Amino acid sequence: MSYQRNQFFTLLTYILLLSLGSVLSMLSITGTSYFIIVTLGAVLACGLMIYLVKLSGPNNFEEKTTLNHDLQWIILGTVGAIIIQFGIGFLDSLLFHSTSSQNTIQLLLMVKAYPYYFIYVMIAAPIMEEIIFRRVFFANLIKPTNIYIAGIISACLFAFMHQDTRFFVYVLMGLWFSFIYYKSKNIYVSAGSHILMNAFVLTMTMM
Repeated sequence: MSYQRNQFFTLLTYILLLSLGSVLSMLSITGTSYFIIVTLGAVLACGLMIYLVKLSGPNNFEEKTTLNHDLQWIILGTVGAIIIQFGIGFLDSLLFHSTSSQNTIQLLLMVKAYPYYFIYVMIAAPIMEEIIFRRVFFANLIKPTNIYIAGIISACLFAFMHQDTRFFVYVLMGLWFSFIYYKSKNIYVSAGSHILMNAFVLTMTMM
C-alpha cells in the first residue's frame, strides 16, 4: 500500500468513527448500548490506525528512538500540555471571559455514567487524534507550506474538532503537540503526552 493511500485510509477510518455516533442516534440506539458500541468502535478504529502507521513506515522526519529518549519527551510534553490547559486556560477566561471547558465537563459526565467509556476518552481518542492531526495533517502539510503554517493549520483543525468554548487553548495545545512530535520524531511520544495530560485533567476535574 502506498504512503498516500495509507494516509487516506487512516483519515477515512477516523471519519467513519466520528460518524458512528450519528448513525446510532438515527437508529435510536442510546444509553448503555450506544456507549458500548462507540467504545468498541473506537478500540477497533484505534487498532487499525496504529496498524496503518506501522504499515506505512516512517515519514520524512520520523526516526527509530530509544526508550529513554521517548520518556524524556513524554514527560516534557505532558508538563507543557498541563501548563497550557490550566495556565493559558486561566488567562483565556480572565481576558476573554470564556467558560469552563464544556468538552471536558461533558466527557467527565459520560465517563461517570459509563465507566468503560474512559477507554475511548483517555486512551483511544488521544492516540487517534495524534495520528490524524499530527501525522496526517501536520507532517503532510510541511512540504507544500512550511513547519509553521503546517502547525497552525493542524492546530486549528484540532481545536475546531473539539467544538469547545476554549478554542484558543486547544489551538495552543495543538501547536505544542506538533512541536513534541516533530522534535521527538515519534508519533507515540506526543500520543503518550496527550494520554497523560487527559488523565491528569479528568482526575483534577473529578476532585
